[in-house]
Amino acid sequence: MINLIVLRIRSDKNKPYSLYIVSTYKDMKILIQRLNGLIRIKVTGFKKACTYFGFEYIEANYNISPFNSYFAGLVDTDGSIVFNFNSNRIECNLEFKYNNYTKKLNFNNTIPYYKPYILLRKNKKNQTGKEFKSIAFKYQTVVGMIYLYDFFMKNRLYSDFKFYRVTKIKKFIEIRDYKNEPKDSLEFKIYSEFLLDWIQYKNPVWIKVPFVNKIR
Repeated sequence: MINLIVLRIRSDKNKPYSLYIVSTYKDMKILIQRLNGLIRIKVTGFKKACTYFGFEYIEANYNISPFNSYFAGLVDTDGSIVFNFNSNRIECNLEFKYNNYTKKLNFNNTIPYYKPYILLRKNKKNQTGKEFKSIAFKYQTVVGMIYLYDFFMKNRLYSDFKFYRVTKIKKFIEIRDYKNEPKDSLEFKIYSEFLLDWIQYKNPVWIKVPFVNKIR
């Protein structure tokens, strides 16, 4: 017997996402049961839900396996695909509030041959000025770009903005060295046009990106 969950979907034209709402006791119980053993970050609230429905909380595996789509989901919601002009590379970054759960995340094997650099840092909330610690996972090497590309070709991002940037990695590797050519050369023109296309796609504030005035 297949248990079906009834969802309500609410969209906001001012936000780039929709809300999927489960509100009945029966449907919530089914959902919590299916998610048990899969929740890695928002654990505190999920534990309360397990207690409410009489389930024993099952801890998820924090060693994220190769080509696991869970990583793609995190990049969709909390990650970024950026261009580092000084280092001339395309990078992927994930950052979370540091706590007992996020510190256990292990992405060392998620993208084969490409381990992230892990950074702990202190931040301040804009409104209150209260300090908090965050943990960042940074994929920021030149040789690792092709592995990043391969991962997201197997696990497509839902964000067209981020996925478009990833799809350009292979082409960028081919023309990357054109940055060092003379500014009036055909090669540098190709490099400049590539970066302008990359940074302009679905980015209304692209003109404010610092490196734009350094290319043709």
